[in-house]
Amino acid sequence: MAGTCKAAVKVDIEKTEIREFELPRIGDNDGILKVESSGVGGSDPEMYRRENTAPCIMGHENVGTVHALGDAAAKRWGLKAGDRIALHEYLPCWHCEWCRQGDFRLCMEADFFNVKDRFNTVRYGTCNAEIPPHLWGGFAEYMYLAPNAVIHKIPADMDARHATMAVPLGNGVQWAVLDGGASIGKTVLVFGPGQQGLGCALAAKAAGALKVIIVGMTRDRTRLDLSLELGADIAVDAEQEDLEKIVMAATGGRGVDVVVDTTGDPDGSIAAQAIALSAKGAWLSLNGLGAQVPVNEIKKRYLTVRAPRGHSYKAVQTALDIVASGRWPIDKLCSHDFGLDQVHEAILATAGREIEGAIHVTVSAGK
Repeated sequence: MAGTCKAAVKVDIEKTEIREFELPRIGDNDGILKVESSGVGGSDPEMYRRENTAPCIMGHENVGTVHALGDAAAKRWGLKAGDRIALHEYLPCWHCEWCRQGDFRLCMEADFFNVKDRFNTVRYGTCNAEIPPHLWGGFAEYMYLAPNAVIHKIPADMDARHATMAVPLGNGVQWAVLDGGASIGKTVLVFGPGQQGLGCALAAKAAGALKVIIVGMTRDRTRLDLSLELGADIAVDAEQEDLEKIVMAATGGRGVDVVVDTTGDPDGSIAAQAIALSAKGAWLSLNGLGAQVPVNEIKKRYLTVRAPRGHSYKAVQTALDIVASGRWPIDKLCSHDFGLDQVHEAILATAGREIEGAIHVTVSAGK
């Protein structure tokens, strides 16, 4: 297809420049997306400051309009030019055992934790921009729609910035509800009031959880307050309040049924707290156990522990359904929007640097 487009390319550690690319020629099985908006994910600041990840067109929470489409792709995806879609970042193989049972996030072509070379593995928002046809990220005017892309059609009237919440809110649905079992009558504890943690709180309450408790630090006060509008019943400043006392008072001394850690838990302290605050038979989504965790407590309390690992098709579709419902103030999550020439500022804002108050930041190519 004739024509060119602009993209913001990471060219060095925390350095981006605008470059021009040829629009790729498409065949029967692929297509081109005109990007409307791309969310800055919680992992993007780490990617931005990491060595040996340039050149790269970042942006993996992508929403746009189908610009061009091959005939076989149109039939396979049930789409036509002009339809609006949201993308997963995954580009799975579709023939391994994980893909065939519907859990493509664990496909070895898509699993971020197991691929041999993360930067040269083709995946939206993180792979090398020198790999043809180059347009692998959402911080651009157009993106390449690969034959193995994972796609959700979205309503014609859905706000593009709201739709970029499909991935972070999809993580919330996956970790708190589909993996953790948050549902009617359950009590849920979420560590971290970032975009993922707020997504977990919202997803848990939307699934019918009886009580949702979210925990942050004093610097998170604005996000903790917002969480009360997004499904949380209790928001705790762990630096100023006694978390154990609050949890036990809220659960009648029983402990919580579901725990999700969205902080990364670098020293294992959250895992130890999570176990201590869990009811017998609880489900925990933890980033690690650490040296502080008494493993016998897991057995004693009959706990199920699982690591948070991405999102399934069902999780992202459920997230889009939650957005479309109009029940929740999604607009309050979408705190900042930047143009393509401001990608550097957008990523720093997500990291809490230079610009305060960012929750979910977007980059809108047409801005």
